Amino acid sequence: MSRINIQGTIDNIRSKSNIYTPIIEAIVNSIQSIVLKKIENGKIEIILHREKVLEIDNSIPSVKTIEIRDNGIGFTQENRDSFDTFYSEYKKSIGGKGFGRFMYVKYFNNVYVNSVFKDSNATLNSRYFRFGREYEIIVDEKVELSKAVDTYSSVTLENIKSGQNFDKQIETIARRILDKILIYFINDTFTPPTIILKEAEGNHSIVLNDFLTEINEIKLWKSKDFVLEDDKQQKFDFVAKVFKIYYPGNQKSKVSLAGHNREVTDTPLHKYIPEFEDEFFEEDENKVKRNYIIKTYILGDYLDNNVSLERETFDFPKDTKDMYFPFGQADLERKASEISKEAFGEDVQVRVQKKSEQIRNYVNELAPWHKPYLNELDMSSIPYHLKDENIELALQEVKFRKEQKTRAELKILLADPEVSHNGQMAEAISKISEIGKSDLAHYVFNRKIVLDAFRQLLKRKEDGKGELEKDIHNLIFPMGKTSENCDYQEHNLWLLDERLIFSEYVASDKKISTKKDALGEPDLVVFDKKQSFRSGDNNYSNPLTIFEFKRPKRDAYKTDDDPIMQIGKYVKDIRAGKYEMPEGLEKIKVNDFTPVYAYVICDLTSKIREFAEELHSLTKSPDDEGYFGFLRGYNMYIEVISFKKMMDDATLRNKIFFKKLHLE
Repeated sequence: MSRINIQGTIDNIRSKSNIYTPIIEAIVNSIQSIVLKKIENGKIEIILHREKVLEIDNSIPSVKTIEIRDNGIGFTQENRDSFDTFYSEYKKSIGGKGFGRFMYVKYFNNVYVNSVFKDSNATLNSRYFRFGREYEIIVDEKVELSKAVDTYSSVTLENIKSGQNFDKQIETIARRILDKILIYFINDTFTPPTIILKEAEGNHSIVLNDFLTEINEIKLWKSKDFVLEDDKQQKFDFVAKVFKIYYPGNQKSKVSLAGHNREVTDTPLHKYIPEFEDEFFEEDENKVKRNYIIKTYILGDYLDNNVSLERETFDFPKDTKDMYFPFGQADLERKASEISKEAFGEDVQVRVQKKSEQIRNYVNELAPWHKPYLNELDMSSIPYHLKDENIELALQEVKFRKEQKTRAELKILLADPEVSHNGQMAEAISKISEIGKSDLAHYVFNRKIVLDAFRQLLKRKEDGKGELEKDIHNLIFPMGKTSENCDYQEHNLWLLDERLIFSEYVASDKKISTKKDALGEPDLVVFDKKQSFRSGDNNYSNPLTIFEFKRPKRDAYKTDDDPIMQIGKYVKDIRAGKYEMPEGLEKIKVNDFTPVYAYVICDLTSKIREFAEELHSLTKSPDDEGYFGFLRGYNMYIEVISFKKMMDDATLRNKIFFKKLHLE
């Protein structure tokens, strides 16, 4: 009599099983039973019993109980004793682990076995029992003479446990089951029994074998034997079976490793070959297009000998080989993916070309600075469905690796006093130069984008108004920031003047002093230093540059809105000592001899022209796009520039670079 903590055993099952696992286990046992009977008309029926519900709507009732019936040898005494033995070795020669039946009670509330078998005298007997849930595997057993005409077995898996989701559509159930037992249909030396899935009520049934014959929804596309050799030159034989499956649904193409005619692991093929991520298409003889996925099975003694107890994994590593096993799961899957790629080489190559074209279009149109790295990009490691971010990241990785390698080479060369400075050194320096060109191209391209954005901001909106002043402001220099918390790559002061890029200190729409009377901040204040000064100290001779922006398309200006006068008053406040340096240690040193440059950026409306010409007597520029002059009252140079002139001048300064990069 068996005595085992059955519930404890079930609770300790940590495999990747699901509700289909016990069904497959029962079907496999039926196949083995038919094989032992040595008959040619083997048949297995999988009968679906649905819950009884009122037919209020057209919804399909859920499946609650599943019966698996076969015409095999039945539960002989040997089969019965094996079933009653934990970790039985009765079927060890054909891959039995003596553990799979515990999956029955993991997913179903009750399990019943009804069978007719022949005893040692060839007399037909019936055997009935149910699967125990406490300490005995077989309970309520009855054995008696039978009036049946042949042997059979029926395993009833009753009442799916709550929380388990099982498909409702019989077609879906059929395909899910076939997907797991397909391996029995690919054995060249074995003819599988007829396997039928049917409803307990009604006439609806599906013959799973028809999927490979009459329905023709599964095709064996390629079979290939291959040999792998370990470090000791020991050879291991494998076979790959590549199938087309024409009901992909949401499935992806996969590679499956099998042990003892059971699918053990399945891994998406696109993990190794990105081009397998999408399903494939083909036209039949009637020009009807059908979609399909690929499933590649790998079989071999190495897999049979190393499958785990639950048949959900293998004993060898998931990745590559180690000191105990010559091959890991990834090694075998990688080989399977290569065979799959060979089988669908033309389709895969079309996808590779498509991906390559997408990458090159991205570089040519959006990232020309990456052109030097295209030839070093490993296309096989890049996903098939690409976003611009994926391409950019891949190219950045190539650039980074190249930079690191080049710098390491140069460091070694510089550290060696005996190194020849003709060949190697020149080559390393040329690589650095190439990387520098790429960075410069990136920088210039970004300027082109900024100018395009600036041009859009100058257009009227649908309501007829211009963009807000702050939008122009933020494009040139982020509002509320200073050069101490804004990197030079984050602003676009070059739109105003190239010399402002590396200014000593910039304050944007922000008080540069904590003094209470420090009011009336202009849009942009720039502290610069003469080339002869290295320290950048607060010095009277260091130039001061001030910018004021006005909203594009603005027409209404009052007398108090005069931007030239606003800047002048601000300069007077600085000279009067109302402002301190950013750190507050001393006042800003600006006197009557400090060079002060003031700029007003705006549209040249009639009122602005009136301010410039009549009120301040400025000189009109030859292109009529601005005014300039020196205001002695404020002791500062002033220039009024239209947005158009600012944009045109910035474009002209960069035009040669755009042409060199073929951006225009």
